[in-house]
Amino acid sequence: MKIISWNIANYDDHSQWITRKNLIADEIIKADADIIALQEVRFHKVHPSTKATYMNSAEQILTQLQSRDKFIKAKIVTQPAMHFNPTGFWEGLSIISKNDIMETGTVFHSYIQNPKDQNKRVTQYSVAVSNNFVFFLFNTHFSNEEINLRSNIGEVMIYTERFAGYPLVLLGDMNATPQNENLHKLTMQGFIDIWNKLNPDNDGFTYPMSKPIKRIDYCWVNEAFANKIKSIKLIGNKPDKNGIYPSDHLGLIIEL
Repeated sequence: MKIISWNIANYDDHSQWITRKNLIADEIIKADADIIALQEVRFHKVHPSTKATYMNSAEQILTQLQSRDKFIKAKIVTQPAMHFNPTGFWEGLSIISKNDIMETGTVFHSYIQNPKDQNKRVTQYSVAVSNNFVFFLFNTHFSNEEINLRSNIGEVMIYTERFAGYPLVLLGDMNATPQNENLHKLTMQGFIDIWNKLNPDNDGFTYPMSKPIKRIDYCWVNEAFANKIKSIKLIGNKPDKNGIYPSDHLGLIIEL
């Protein structure tokens, strides 16, 4: 089984969405992924792609995959994190899965108003099944502002405690480098940074896409999941012939 985690860059702040949507689908098909955890999923009723389809960006990616006879029976669960009123659009997270999703839920993170990051944050989870292997997948996009980042991580740690002992994977754009002291709290709670475990001699930079200089996208697992991971690699690091990248982040592909 293969899992992708990817900040797909919302289509309002990043151009060339139709091209990028196709490139994202190309990478998912090439990777032969089974589950996709997406961040920066956007719905904006006046964006041309949504105006034409009334679909958010994750649904548009799924439709693109299905137009190529992939993910035909896939399930998708989406959680808006913040609504922008009165303009009628939102941003959030999505999980797309070829396999059954037995349960899904969300923790809405607390937020301290500040000029550096005005975005609200959530962590989305699902209970996934693959070949009778049941595990808990958490998809998140943490704040890039230190105080809110600290609370995001603390709240995720509390939220995941209820699943202690079960296989658990925490994925997403965490807006912090491995040196950030807040991420060390995950290690202290028993989470394992899979990139660091399997590729200790590779920086694994994920941002920005053309000349990555830092790693801010992660796959963390607990002990019950760690030995299931075969590999973790970067995707989306090649532009098309016109120099367009799928996103401003590189994605992660994790193989079990």
